[in-house]
Amino acid sequence: MNKEEILKKAQSRKPNQMDEMEMDIFQKSSYIGMTVGLIMCVVLMIINIYCNQPYQDVYSVFCSILCGQYMYRWIRQKDKFTLFCGICWGFVAILLFILYLTKIFL
Repeated sequence: MNKEEILKKAQSRKPNQMDEMEMDIFQKSSYIGMTVGLIMCVVLMIINIYCNQPYQDVYSVFCSILCGQYMYRWIRQKDKFTLFCGICWGFVAILLFILYLTKIFL
């Protein structure tokens, strides 16, 4: 691409639309954030197990976040597998939450 094509492409872009570099950074930061969140869930789970406390609440929150990510991706892309993953993560989050409430109140 020459300079004119690059300039034309940059000018035709919507003001709030990310370019390829920004999109790549966003995706990598999301991946790293989810990895750090998973590590924290494992640490909190170990602490809760050591203290003889229920630990399903931590994973319920994590699964809810994954459900939200997949459902948003499905809304934007209309991919059936993404919808399936979102529904599964939501179902797991609800089950973990119910299990957590059961252990606390019963």
